[in-house]
Amino acid sequence: MKFTLNQRELVSALTIVSKATNFKTTMEILKGIHIEAKKDYLIMKSHDLSLSIIMEVPAFVEREGKVLLDSSLFNDIIRKLPDQSITMEVSGDSMEILCDQSKYRLSIMDEENYPQIPRIDEGKIIKIRQDDFSELVKMTNFAVGQDETRPILTGSLVQVEGNTMKMVSVDGFTIAIKTVDIIEGEDCSVVIPGKNLNEIQKIISSGDESMDILIGTNHVVFYFDGITIISKILEGSFINYERVTDTGFDTEIEIPTREFYQALDRVALLANRSRSYIVNFEFGERSVDISNNSTLGLAKETVAINNKGENIKISFNPNYLLRAIRALDDDSLVFALGGPHKPGKITKRDSDDYEYYVVPVRTAQ
Repeated sequence: MKFTLNQRELVSALTIVSKATNFKTTMEILKGIHIEAKKDYLIMKSHDLSLSIIMEVPAFVEREGKVLLDSSLFNDIIRKLPDQSITMEVSGDSMEILCDQSKYRLSIMDEENYPQIPRIDEGKIIKIRQDDFSELVKMTNFAVGQDETRPILTGSLVQVEGNTMKMVSVDGFTIAIKTVDIIEGEDCSVVIPGKNLNEIQKIISSGDESMDILIGTNHVVFYFDGITIISKILEGSFINYERVTDTGFDTEIEIPTREFYQALDRVALLANRSRSYIVNFEFGERSVDISNNSTLGLAKETVAINNKGENIKISFNPNYLLRAIRALDDDSLVFALGGPHKPGKITKRDSDDYEYYVVPVRTAQ
């Protein structure tokens, strides 16, 4: 096996493919990156039993073959080489790397024991813009549950109905729901691991190029830009989140997004440092007082608002609010409340494509 390609192109490919490499596993074989040299290109792939990434990279191939290398060491060496042509050749149980005046010889792993990557040929096909899918993940992934004893909540529900795709994430304290239009597709509903969606979102482009998604029985496949990503589908029924989202709201408050975020972020300094994780809100007709009173001291901020309902006092964990507000790109948001002990809802002022529900904190107030 022998091939040549540019250092910059190889670094770019490694950045993508290595996202499915599991460096924490006790299975050494999963720490490797698999490279197969074909006629005039390389097939690079990594696999951690939950996520697989396959990418084709153009190369000058003199001899075809396969090799499995320690991903971490290989990545580190290639990144530090100069931006010139790199020639790699497998001989016996090692691979030689040549670039300008640099020469390395790395031990190779047994590629014959590399686990088989799932192959999915049938399923429901969806076509969607890459930037729209990226927005789905960006607006919901932070609400994915982290409790491994409730594995279904460590994923996001993906629902396709008609010409829309909805993504829902629930962690027991918050619910994030984002909806976008798709180009075409068939109705379906699956739960995809949140950590896998996060890695996919890092790879897809921010432009309007499309991507194809194939929903199989146990796996979902993403095709775009010469890259194939395969994720497992989580088993089980997703939580009935609609019993929370059907809650009525008596108070609807329009708030300037930036001012609200900055004020809450400052008050959260005391709430988090004191480990109380509670911020109190007193919504009036024209302003909201945001405060925290702890052993460390007192913090209070006032932000101008437009309250279209009843005045209300309520408390929240500030971190649950900040992460949702941070994801919004609108000048104003709408905060709907139904009482001091009912979940609040954050939406955009001029759009109904995003909903974020957060459970309040019960206090002695």
